[in-house]
Amino acid sequence: MMEELRKKIEHVLARYTGRWGIVIQSHTTGESVEINPEMIFPSASMIKVPILYEVVRQTASGLISLDESLVVTDHFRTGGAGILKELRPNISMTVRELLTLMIILSDNTATNMLIDLVGMDSVNKTMKDLGLGQTVLRRRMMDFEAALAGKENDTSAADLAHLFSIIYGNSKLPTEYSELMLDILTRQQVQDKLPFYLPEETVIAHKTGTLSGVEHDGGILFLPGGPYIICILTADLTVNFQGLQLVASLGKEIYDYFHLPEDR
Repeated sequence: MMEELRKKIEHVLARYTGRWGIVIQSHTTGESVEINPEMIFPSASMIKVPILYEVVRQTASGLISLDESLVVTDHFRTGGAGILKELRPNISMTVRELLTLMIILSDNTATNMLIDLVGMDSVNKTMKDLGLGQTVLRRRMMDFEAALAGKENDTSAADLAHLFSIIYGNSKLPTEYSELMLDILTRQQVQDKLPFYLPEETVIAHKTGTLSGVEHDGGILFLPGGPYIICILTADLTVNFQGLQLVASLGKEIYDYFHLPEDR
């Protein structure tokens, strides 16, 4: 059933240079298109989805509270994406608010605070327990010295697709916590990749990632035919704009394909 979609995807890929890992899967039927699913990529901000899961897991276990307030000190403020670096010194934010900012605005300061809260080792252990073999958190956001030293955060399209599937309906966490994660992911404000060419009313729970030469997007696309897990990772791009256009073009191909008549 998905062979026609694979051909459409490969036709788009032929216009670009770089490397990519792609997983497109029907959550209802399990059918999928996979291209380099286990190829390892710098995760960029996609690593924030594993962090989201671990914060919620620890909340469900009673180790932390979403209503706990943390102070945004200068120790945590960092550059790159986000809004907290622009706000007044020592502002207090709840864990729930930090989670939301980490996902919908990809806030790096919020991310570093949450990494410190739950522990880098705990994130990695949970991902390993979930079966994510290529996903590792090795450094905080914007720690380029660590990256140059080889401590890069990694992931793969297969790992992220598996994690989104867990978040959607295969999690051992109580339903309310899966719903919490989906609600935050659905409020994503960065819309320049998978949703770019899609109708405004389209519902997609997703997270993006960007580094020099790297453009990622992945999540759950909700359509009348059911939810679809989509993860597209790109790297070794000549310019990032190519990655934006590549992922956006694939998003449109995927959307259009699943809106064709069933007797195609």
